[in-house]
Amino acid sequence: MKTLRIVALLLPLLGSSPALCAHTTLYDSGVSPAAAADTSLHFGTHLLTTDAAHPTVLGAFGGISFAGGGDALEGDFVQSYDSIAITTDLSDGVANRGDDAFSMLIWDMGAAYDALRLYPRQDHYEGGAITDPNIAQDVMEYSVWGSTDGDSFVLLSDTVAFDVNGAGAGEPSYTFNGVEPTVVYRGGSSEQGLLNAYVREYVFDSAYQYYGIRSSTVSLEAADADPEVDALAAFNMRERCRVSGNDPSCLVPEPAGMTLLLSGLLGVAGLRRR
Repeated sequence: MKTLRIVALLLPLLGSSPALCAHTTLYDSGVSPAAAADTSLHFGTHLLTTDAAHPTVLGAFGGISFAGGGDALEGDFVQSYDSIAITTDLSDGVANRGDDAFSMLIWDMGAAYDALRLYPRQDHYEGGAITDPNIAQDVMEYSVWGSTDGDSFVLLSDTVAFDVNGAGAGEPSYTFNGVEPTVVYRGGSSEQGLLNAYVREYVFDSAYQYYGIRSSTVSLEAADADPEVDALAAFNMRERCRVSGNDPSCLVPEPAGMTLLLSGLLGVAGLRRR
């Protein structure tokens, strides 16, 4: 009977998506693990406005590309002031090249990946407690978009609200439309420290070769829609779990593993009945 009760508890998990169960974002006061030590990370190539195959159309005030061009994690960054057209795109969750006032910073990851690490490049936050709502929105001024062809993008995650003291005094928590980050490193990166404050990781339902970054809702409402990005690094969730099984995205058994476990338990239950 005890075995049957365990089986009954496991049945609802069989239909769950691999490692994409509902979760609450982990806010880590430290820095993200060193990228050089993580073989699952793959840095993308930022597509500049002059890219012939996939030209990037920037926002109403144009874009700024510094020395790094968004390709490497070195503290330089790409930036765009988003156009007002994002209000429609955020509402319907779709943005296509050729649309009026299309605006997006776009990275080609070289292959399709279902997870992403976003390295912001902070230009106002200098560490410590956040008590100013303007700083609270500024460290989360990013919406994330995915595309399989580099032309048609879908909204994956958008920051829509925040509580300045939601995770403790001076430690804001955030509400997201779409996928919630698995982890947010308030201390930034191992490489650049607070320059990359509020590094965050996501795991998505599908894999994408192209990832786009635009303003988030909270920053659009604050008239501060100018996301700055140091670099994007993508990875596949299963590959990451093989490298580091204690990653926040690796806490739920995959359906195949659950099926094997359930089959074994059913077999045990049958033997006990006989």
